[in-house]
Amino acid sequence: MLKFLCDITNKEGRSCPLEQRFSKKQQAIADREQELLHIAHQLVKAEGYANLTMDKLTAASPYSKGTIYNHFSSKEDVITALCNSALRHEISLFKKAELFNGSSREKALALHQAYLLSAKMQPILFSCLLTAKSPWVQEKSSPARLTVQQELEKEVTQMVDLLLQQAIDANELQPKNAATIDLMAFANWAISFGGIALLSSASETYSIERLQGTHPFLFNLNCMLDGMNWLPLSTDWDYCQSWLRIEKEIFSAEQQQLATGLPLTLSLIHI
Repeated sequence: MLKFLCDITNKEGRSCPLEQRFSKKQQAIADREQELLHIAHQLVKAEGYANLTMDKLTAASPYSKGTIYNHFSSKEDVITALCNSALRHEISLFKKAELFNGSSREKALALHQAYLLSAKMQPILFSCLLTAKSPWVQEKSSPARLTVQQELEKEVTQMVDLLLQQAIDANELQPKNAATIDLMAFANWAISFGGIALLSSASETYSIERLQGTHPFLFNLNCMLDGMNWLPLSTDWDYCQSWLRIEKEIFSAEQQQLATGLPLTLSLIHI
């Protein structure tokens, strides 16, 4: 619970005073919660979200059902906690993307690459982002965990909004048709999420199989960003090279991890 409060109140990257006052008992509770989430993650990976139950979580863990209910009010609460983990992972990659030294449009590509990496590195957690928004999950999740979820979602959105505003201020983004920042932020999310979903879950369809040797994800992004009149246009700049530079300069460690098949540790999973 203290971790929830730290997530909500700590906005400037400083150490949370509540965490500094963690007792050994409180730390043990936090560690146990991480362990339970790791087990839940493995169960979902094997059987899917619909088949996750508190009984299965109890059977797969060394703890009693009562102990588990001290951490999670329901299986839906577990799913929301996993979603929050996915959001934290996404935010950590977004913060790395912001460090890229390039134009505002290249920085936008860095954010999209971060989003794509988040999905590739943790596909189970990535799929949880929409599952956790289902009414059947929302209705039975704890209010505290839902509050954290909303705060994390807001943080992601504000990072995108800030980049859009910076691009407008620099006269690099010249939106047409009265496009507002909220609409452009949604467009970026929609095309990125949709592309990832199709390329990952429908890869054996003919329309995707024939894309071998191309870069459909970047192609879609360039079509959208050109349509938004985000300069330089793709006809005036080689964004394939920008994409490769982002991979090399910002996400080389993540690319190496994907190449070696090493699993992402769940140290990012705080409740």
